[in-house]
Amino acid sequence: MRTLEIGSKDNPTFKKLKHLLSSKGIKEEKSFFLMGEKLIQDFLQKPNPAFKIKNVVAFEGFELPILDSQIKLKKDLFNELDVLGTHYPLLVLEYKEFNEFNFQEQPIGLEIISPLGDPKNLGALARSAVAFGASKLILTHDSCHPYLPHSIKASAGAILNIPVHLGKAKLNQIPIVGSNVALDLTGQNMNDFKWNKNIRLLIGEEGPGIDLTIEQKKKMQFILIPMSSDIESLNATVSASIAMWEWKTSTH
Repeated sequence: MRTLEIGSKDNPTFKKLKHLLSSKGIKEEKSFFLMGEKLIQDFLQKPNPAFKIKNVVAFEGFELPILDSQIKLKKDLFNELDVLGTHYPLLVLEYKEFNEFNFQEQPIGLEIISPLGDPKNLGALARSAVAFGASKLILTHDSCHPYLPHSIKASAGAILNIPVHLGKAKLNQIPIVGSNVALDLTGQNMNDFKWNKNIRLLIGEEGPGIDLTIEQKKKMQFILIPMSSDIESLNATVSASIAMWEWKTSTH
């Protein structure tokens, strides 16, 4: 097995690896880190054809002989990449370019539209989306990259198992076609809402909420999750998970 040993942070290969810790780096390299022993072992036991192993990044004293070659770092350099603190070799996976989503088409199944910029929130959202049978995850212009380490971890790997599309527009710029719904404190009580089997669920960003134009709102439906008056609102991913569960139980 061929091994490329790196002991300096000025090494160009290390700099490229470090770049994969950012959304920009992942987009440019079309590659991302898979971190964590369980996620890596699950991936090796059941490979996903959408992803190809590009590199194995190990450290002194711990190799993972998966490919004919690997990158071995000094432990301090490895720790700079191991942002989740897994203390386990990392896989670098290649992925294909995301398809640009056409909002002019009618929804098929439950389509989730997300502007979430926090990778942990996006990962949690993706985990629920897979659990409740969403057909696709559509990311707006403001969204973080779905394959950031914290996003993959928060999804328990589920974000690798749902079709991801790019909206390339902000939430308040997308056309509203077909059945579209969002959560709002002034909406219709969820207990009385009739779900369409083919529908788009728009998620609001944590804090600011959902930012839509007046014209968009005229073409949409809004629902309210009934809850105690002691709580003003729920976390965006918790609210979305409840809505996904209601869609699943109402349409299946």
